[in-house]
Amino acid sequence: MGLKVIVCDDSKFARNQLIRVIPKSVISELHQASNGEEAMQLLHEGKGELLFLDLTMPVMDGFQVLEAIKQQNIDVMKIVVSGDIQQQVADIVNKYNVLAFIKKPMNPEELQQILNSYGLCDENDHDTYTIEQPEKTLTQKEVIDNKFDELKEKFNIATGQAASKIADILNLFITMPIPKITINKGGDIANELKSFLEIEENLVISQGFRGQGILGETLAFFSQEDINNYAHLMCDDGCTYKDKISQILELSALMSGTLIRVFGEQINTSINLTHPSKVTRITNNLTNENLVNSDILCIDLIYEIKDLNVQILYKIMFTEETAKNLQELLTFIWQI
Repeated sequence: MGLKVIVCDDSKFARNQLIRVIPKSVISELHQASNGEEAMQLLHEGKGELLFLDLTMPVMDGFQVLEAIKQQNIDVMKIVVSGDIQQQVADIVNKYNVLAFIKKPMNPEELQQILNSYGLCDENDHDTYTIEQPEKTLTQKEVIDNKFDELKEKFNIATGQAASKIADILNLFITMPIPKITINKGGDIANELKSFLEIEENLVISQGFRGQGILGETLAFFSQEDINNYAHLMCDDGCTYKDKISQILELSALMSGTLIRVFGEQINTSINLTHPSKVTRITNNLTNENLVNSDILCIDLIYEIKDLNVQILYKIMFTEETAKNLQELLTFIWQI
């Protein structure tokens, strides 16, 4: 006898990936939610006995859902599936009596073992749930939105691993951002960069990256306050400005290296990065004013280290040609 299953994730691509590996015998009814508020509505309607829950979502995140379920004493089995893999996150989640905390990207065998261990399916049950194909023809906008959704999910996973590395080094909790994907003109990015650097002692760290069919640049924005607050943790009292910049360069290199490496692994592409460097003027990379009319694919992230009062704007940029190549590299197959 199957269960009423809710799959809650703001990424349709992530929901589809998960649904495809759930044994068919586990599901009697399947419901999907794109944020915690929708999941809570389904629970209030009695449509959930087993909840698969992401943590980093807009409107109402997974932590708020877990707390609401606890406060309202809702009887539902919970499996958290998240790209936020910090140990601090696992410790918080496990206080809510979840069946399991699964790290993205999910291993189907791990899910099978977990469901088996709770008697929710048979170990030999390898017949997975099938999502019916829609008959409609997608518009160009829908095709692009789906590609963006897959790209967002891949960077969500990469973002989680970067946050985990920083958290382990600092022994502090990192608030994980939701990737925001946009297409901007090169001139707009150049103006944003110029405006930020007009503020005295603000700092931007750049790293270029290149792989097969991939060319881009990362920018990490640090305000004077962010630099001083971070240095307060990492440096002693005799810390010079040069020491502070050195610490920021190391942090930026760690973030860029992890983000780009993990993204490359997911698209089976090796990507190499240049050494990090301070941006003191508009250089000849993506921020070149000669590219003022070029369309640049941007992924914006905002990392917060609340204990240090540090907020880092991080921008990943792909050239116009790379954006076209990514459409071929992404493996999205449209499903409901």
